[in-house]
Amino acid sequence: MARYLSLRILRAVAIAFAVVTIIFFLFELIPGDQAMYIAGPGSTQAEIDALRERLGLNDPVIVRYVRHLVGLVQGDFGTSSVFKADPLSYILARVPATLALTAAAILLTIVIGIPAGILAALSHNRIPDLAISISVVALLAIPNFWLGLLLISLLSVELGWLPSFGFTGWASLVLPSLALAARLIALVARMTRGVMLEELGRDYVRTARSKGLHPSVIVIRHVLRNAMIPTVTVIGLQTGYLLGGSVVIERLFAWPGIGDLMINAIGQRDYAVVQGITLLFVFGFLIINLLVEVLYTFINPRVRAV
Repeated sequence: MARYLSLRILRAVAIAFAVVTIIFFLFELIPGDQAMYIAGPGSTQAEIDALRERLGLNDPVIVRYVRHLVGLVQGDFGTSSVFKADPLSYILARVPATLALTAAAILLTIVIGIPAGILAALSHNRIPDLAISISVVALLAIPNFWLGLLLISLLSVELGWLPSFGFTGWASLVLPSLALAARLIALVARMTRGVMLEELGRDYVRTARSKGLHPSVIVIRHVLRNAMIPTVTVIGLQTGYLLGGSVVIERLFAWPGIGDLMINAIGQRDYAVVQGITLLFVFGFLIINLLVEVLYTFINPRVRAV
């Protein structure tokens, strides 16, 4: 177990280092003078030059790269041209809202997607299976921002049941989390159905049936446990994508998360905030993948030997 975790952690660290390097040099290629944006439009050239010297922007790119790595380790994400300070505290202040939205979307996925996939597999080629399959195709085909607009129009504007923007209470989570989770619910339902059908056709299921085990025992104790690894993989990978995909949904519903902050930062050419949020998304994705791989070992201990 220790060797398994050590290898995964080392791989995550190597990927994080590579991504940090790529992002740094990509931002170096973006045209524009960071000192000019930080100083503001009313600054003189002398003030801009002094700021460039103070921030070390005149140093060679390798020196700036090493300083950037050291700064990240120390929690220094640079200087924001909007906040005139390190943007980390402003980014972290938005994280709880994004995590709440992502957690709500994952909860909806687990509560709806997995049972729907199980029901579709157990009623193969019957009406529930066909209805769920049609719903899956529809949810995969509809863009989440368009679904969000439909939900706002129907449940907020027409019926007035739920708030459509901002955070005014837990009811505000319903519409954005539904719009964000819709595609993942469809993916998980389709994956669960496919894996369940494959497992239900295996020899150990026929053996269990011949021994007289109750169908619910076979499904819950044997089939479902073997079918969960691919499903957990999909949920884990898509959780990382939800963090990035929340940018559009947060903007649509005026949700006060890091996605909305990132859109504002792009419009204001605040590269320090954009870079900080991008790195936060990357680190979040890597941490989620690591947690998923650890979860594998509890679902199927044989994975530890891999």
